[in-house]
Amino acid sequence: MDQNLLGKILIASPGLEDVRFQNTVILICEHTSEVTMGLILNKPLNNFNTKQLLKQMKIESNSISKDESTFYGGPVHLNQGFIIHSDEKKYLNSECILNEIILTTSNEILIDISEGISPLNTKIFLGCAVWDKNQLDNEMLENSWIISNGTKDLIFYKNSELSLWNKSLLEIGIDPDRLVSYSGNA
Repeated sequence: MDQNLLGKILIASPGLEDVRFQNTVILICEHTSEVTMGLILNKPLNNFNTKQLLKQMKIESNSISKDESTFYGGPVHLNQGFIIHSDEKKYLNSECILNEIILTTSNEILIDISEGISPLNTKIFLGCAVWDKNQLDNEMLENSWIISNGTKDLIFYKNSELSLWNKSLLEIGIDPDRLVSYSGNA
């Protein structure tokens, strides 16, 4: 397996059995020999948007529209917020994930979002996906994931006509309609 997954995209294979991850696209935000952490890029939370998140955090907001999504980042640390954003601004807890892409966990960026002075591209997540040592390696051996390079266009993709899962596969030359949900042994 690729030893440097930071900034890579994991695309769920059709045969992935865990329903929490079916048809997901995950940005890897941390990768060490002990743990891997990522954020699901394509699962907006139903009935919970950024304006509601800010209200819950007691942050006044007049510049946020009601339809800006907050995303389900994964099943771990569901009360923890993570913000992926472009690099026009950096904050106290900012970590570079890719060229032009930063992960921040501070309230300072939420205040900037509420005031309309945030970085140009932002995506807010609650929760994350975490794999313990060797867990992701084993899932890769089971053909559960397809690895691709992360790009700014994929991370902040907003077109609802073509799902991010389909777009991610098409960008690496895989026709999603030709993928099968089983594998065999030779």
